Amino acid sequence: MPRIKAGLSTSEYAVLGLLQQRPAYGYELQRVLSGGTGLARACPVEPAMVYAILKSLSGLELIDGEWDTSQYPPKAVYAATPEGEAAFERWLRHPVGRMREVRSDFLAKLYFALLRDVELARELAEAQAAVCDEYIAATQAEINAVDAGSFDAMVLLSKLTAARCTKDWILRWLAEQS
Repeated sequence: MPRIKAGLSTSEYAVLGLLQQRPAYGYELQRVLSGGTGLARACPVEPAMVYAILKSLSGLELIDGEWDTSQYPPKAVYAATPEGEAAFERWLRHPVGRMREVRSDFLAKLYFALLRDVELARELAEAQAAVCDEYIAATQAEINAVDAGSFDAMVLLSKLTAARCTKDWILRWLAEQS
């Protein structure tokens, strides 16, 4: 029976997503996640961390490894299990709730969604824009409830500005896809 973990990190989901595409060696995953382009630009992972992530996902029974002894030295080849594929699908299709996680979590989701289907990516972006709207409305309500010149107002205005910029960026991207 797998260990229970509250939630996976964006890096763990990124590894799971790569392994859902095709089985891979740890070294192959390292190259993709530390290359500075593509997925690594949104979700960089230090090479040594890839093996810690593989161990964690294996312990949760979300991936499985088999030894490839066709070459020397033997290498473990990892693939997503059906449970891992299901967990990845659930993660992929839900927008990010926290604005500060958009730059990593949402962009990683968008990376995988674009590999599959532009329409899936559009649906994800539209859902994320709706989450931004909710966040903007809630933050504006908080701003209205605090003293205008207070530190609290300044912090909330910062958050509001970031959420508006995020929503504008998403809407611009969606418009470019039409």
